[in-house]
Amino acid sequence: MTPAPLPARLLATEETEVLDHTCKPRPLVVTRHNIEHDVTALLKRGLTTTSAGGFFFIPYLLQLGAADLTASLGPAKRAGLPQERLALGLVFESIFGYTAGIRAVDTVSRADFGLLAGLPFLPSPSTQYRFLQAVPVQDSLDFQTTLGQRLVARGQVTPGHPVNVDGHNIKTYSRKAMKYSFIAQEDRYGKAIRTFYTQDQQSKKPLIALATYSGTTVSQVTRRLARLTRDILGRDCLMVADKEWYCGPLIQVRPNAWRNTTRSHWTSMTAQCGAMLPPSTRP
Repeated sequence: MTPAPLPARLLATEETEVLDHTCKPRPLVVTRHNIEHDVTALLKRGLTTTSAGGFFFIPYLLQLGAADLTASLGPAKRAGLPQERLALGLVFESIFGYTAGIRAVDTVSRADFGLLAGLPFLPSPSTQYRFLQAVPVQDSLDFQTTLGQRLVARGQVTPGHPVNVDGHNIKTYSRKAMKYSFIAQEDRYGKAIRTFYTQDQQSKKPLIALATYSGTTVSQVTRRLARLTRDILGRDCLMVADKEWYCGPLIQVRPNAWRNTTRSHWTSMTAQCGAMLPPSTRP
């Protein structure tokens, strides 16, 4: 019996860049059919892994529909290297916390680390960067909002608890003229990408994140963060921003003790999404 021909999109080729056994980039022509074939062969053959914990995370991603969500990032792509697998590879890099970059992983774990994202190889950094550059900001915000709403629907986040705003600096070597930010780790001012996110204080889960230009202050992003957070939670929430970002311990204090907190511990606001705090609970 002659097998049915494969759909054209599975056989369409794409030239991409991957890492070889010495972790050096090299060009590779791929098709979706070849990727699936090689992944299946790896699973059947078996492998030694130092990243086994990542495979236990896959059912959770399936419950959240992470593959469909990541596939919606950037322009639609139905052939070649699946962009949802590129995105999941970046997720697993973050989970395993390779501070020196995935390029520092030993040779034993290279093949299986790509397999976590459903790939028989490791994409090169330039391949990952091209994917990220093709994703519009609005797509990333829509992705985070939908994912957050799914976390709420599954009971991973319970609306009604306080939400804190956290901010960090990521040093940049851009030549573009920009306002300096204070880089606390180095105790100096310099160019940096400013990242802000809201975190559910009860579950410790982040809800929405924004990346901004150097010099952006918390007061400049709080209104937008509040709106996006409310879209996720589906209701008003108490939001707190502290000068040095130590919000967690601060908002766990009983409300009637907040009035004793000195104003030097605060930056610009203790805000409530959609409503102001009652006078009796203001610091």
